[in-house]
Amino acid sequence: MRQWKRGVLKHQKGFTLIEALFQLVVFALFTQLAIGFYLLIQHWNASFFTEESIEWEIFIQDFQQYLLEIEEIYQTGNALYIVDSSAENIKIDKISDVLRLQINNKGYVPLLMGIKNVDFSISDPFLTVKIEFLNGIVKERALFIQYVEK
Repeated sequence: MRQWKRGVLKHQKGFTLIEALFQLVVFALFTQLAIGFYLLIQHWNASFFTEESIEWEIFIQDFQQYLLEIEEIYQTGNALYIVDSSAENIKIDKISDVLRLQINNKGYVPLLMGIKNVDFSISDPFLTVKIEFLNGIVKERALFIQYVEK
């Protein structure tokens, strides 16, 4: 019986202590990478997909359509005035915490809500729009102004 146990013990294969420790270290490294990747994704979601960021991108897409075929563009205070090729007078200004659009002095269409400050700066052929939201987030974008050729 003793010889049988010795024979089995001699031919047994298994993990040594060093192999087990190596696997533990590899597992710990993969765990740290997975946790780091998860935290990075969470940070990206928090910074890129805020409600203000989505509203800002939608606003920019809408706003760019008013900068096509422009005859004249000027600024008075916080209001931006645009005269386009179809002789429409477009006024964009901040009233309360809303950025509003008015065409030919009729009606108000809200373009962007929840804003604290708005700043338009014109440096041909670009218009820079800088907006500070109520929660302190500041967004800025330079847009190309397409003038009508005379």
